[in-house]
Amino acid sequence: MNAQLRAMLREHRGLSIERRVKAIFWWCYMHSPDPPPPAEVLRAMPTDRSIAEVYGRMGERERLEGAILRWGDAIVQSELHSSEPYRMDWD
Repeated sequence: MNAQLRAMLREHRGLSIERRVKAIFWWCYMHSPDPPPPAEVLRAMPTDRSIAEVYGRMGERERLEGAILRWGDAIVQSELHSSEPYRMDWD
């Protein structure tokens, strides 16, 4: 099923993020064995605003996770490699 969804999105590459989410929603609806009535589907379908809010929160989370690396959790080149040609820590 994931391959079919990826193929559908690949065929419609020009769609915005909001339209892509809706396209996946409708693809799942059209291929379900016992779909709910269309009125119920339209009530449950995400709006452009709700999709944008979710992506906004995801972007905020990524910015926060990227900031953590500046707090000292990142690997420092000088901790792994010495500028000296010989080891000095074995005496």
